[in-house]
Amino acid sequence: MPAPHGSGSVDDRKASSSVPVLSPAARRLLRLYHGGSFIFLGLLWLLIGIPSLWALRVDLGRLLNYFTWTGLRYALFYRPGWPTLGLLLCVSFTTGILIAQSRYELFGLYPVERVMLEQQSRWILSFPVRHPLRRWLVRAPQDPQDLAAKD
Repeated sequence: MPAPHGSGSVDDRKASSSVPVLSPAARRLLRLYHGGSFIFLGLLWLLIGIPSLWALRVDLGRLLNYFTWTGLRYALFYRPGWPTLGLLLCVSFTTGILIAQSRYELFGLYPVERVMLEQQSRWILSFPVRHPLRRWLVRAPQDPQDLAAKD
């Protein structure tokens, strides 16, 4: 008996689509983009987020003891400055990256993104052999998906 429409996991739906599978080099480049975005986010929080929180420590301590929405508004918007802008920058980048990652996990890549990744991986593979990006893209497959694509 056939399964009703809409059943199955997200991975089943992504695997059954008629869109071609990424090449191993493009898949590695996508993993590099994802890893790089989280490294960037970590560095952003270390270099800007923590000092911003430290500069707002008096207001945040007051909010921990007596939280009111008016106190939060006062701490962030009526005393604006670099700490508020730094915290806003960190929170907005975190939100944007998490939404982008969730969209990728739920719906996969758009066809335009797939073509872009394939083109960029071919361009990187045209670099000299000693280039670090090229060496990273052509190293031995360790990912189970890479091993399955190789078979």
